Amino acid sequence: MGHFPWAFFIMTRRVSILIFVLLLQLSIRMQAQQRPEWTNTQRNSIGSGYYAGIGSSAVSQDEADTRAFIEFSRTVEVNVKSVFQREVSEEGKEFSDATTISMQLVSDVSLKGITITERFVDTAAHTFFALIRYRTEEYDSLVRWHIEREIVLMKLRNKMEEEKRMEDLRLQKALNKLDEEQQKEQIRTSKEKLTIEEERRLLQEKEEELLRKIYGEFLDAAPPEKVITLRNAEISNEDHSLMLNGGLSPLELKDAFYALRTGPFELGASAHFRGKSVDRQEATLKLQILPRVGEFSRTSVAIGAVQSVAVIADSGYDFKRSRYSLFIAANVTLPKVYYSTFSFYADKKRAGVGVTSFPFFEQFRNHLGFVMEMTSHFDPQFRNEKGDPFVVNAGLRLQASDTFITQLVLMDHKEFCLTLEFQF
Repeated sequence: MGHFPWAFFIMTRRVSILIFVLLLQLSIRMQAQQRPEWTNTQRNSIGSGYYAGIGSSAVSQDEADTRAFIEFSRTVEVNVKSVFQREVSEEGKEFSDATTISMQLVSDVSLKGITITERFVDTAAHTFFALIRYRTEEYDSLVRWHIEREIVLMKLRNKMEEEKRMEDLRLQKALNKLDEEQQKEQIRTSKEKLTIEEERRLLQEKEEELLRKIYGEFLDAAPPEKVITLRNAEISNEDHSLMLNGGLSPLELKDAFYALRTGPFELGASAHFRGKSVDRQEATLKLQILPRVGEFSRTSVAIGAVQSVAVIADSGYDFKRSRYSLFIAANVTLPKVYYSTFSFYADKKRAGVGVTSFPFFEQFRNHLGFVMEMTSHFDPQFRNEKGDPFVVNAGLRLQASDTFITQLVLMDHKEFCLTLEFQF
């Protein structure tokens, strides 16, 4: 008796499950019986007198709808294209030749105003169905209306395209004319430019010819090798140069310089006197690396090395006390600036700039000139007797010939000196 309630419960549960399964099978059979006839795509269940398209999908209703539209379009597109061509031909040959009926246009017109007629979902097979169905008379009337409307739009588009084409043609003609005018203007400008360039060239040639007449003699003459004590980048025009510089009151020898030239090299030696004794000695080796370059100006550049000994009068000459330095020198001859040559020199002991000018060259040629130099002395042992670190010398230059030059200068701010320079 104690097991009776449990046996009754189990039997009741089994009966319930059996009843549920029977009801489920009955529901499936009823749904299968309610499935619309048009979903059977294996046979034509639509009937005559209709255009139809059926779509199915195991994914979604939207996909079934899309397939129904595609199928419907395939069904009617041949008929729609035929109607389209007939309607276009009836509008005249000019319109027919100017109009293109694309498959995309046929497809668009085929589906204008078309909607899904009916949908069905087979839950047992998990399949979605969609149907588009129209009576042939109804659809043909709808299509003709859309085709007539589309033809009106085509005419309007053709007209607009023709107007645009004509406008583009007019614009192109205007652009071509503008290009032609621009080309003519460019040719005229080019001719004017060539004419101006030719006139400029002739003017330049005349100017150069005039400059040669005015400055040719000055530029052909050898530029000065030094200012006063400052030597520049020039080397001797002859094989030998000798320069003597002496005070006038009292009459005494101040400086002596000798140079030997061979090719672009110049070997020079100088001595500075204090009283009757040699106080400084220098030896230089110069190499001219830029020799009087230029047409209406002349530029020379030289580099070299210098050896020097100072305070000889007090300490005696000792070659071991020599000081060595590289130097650079340059000079530029500018005839337009009062027929002048500007000079520059620099080494470890001193640096200076100077100018030799012939402002009366047209009357005196290079026989009368003026000289001025400014020199900074960095080494106290190579300064003048007063120890001036900065000295300005200026004077008068008299050139008797290409090989003999005389200069009368105020030296070291205190005394006049006479310089004689020989080349041989």
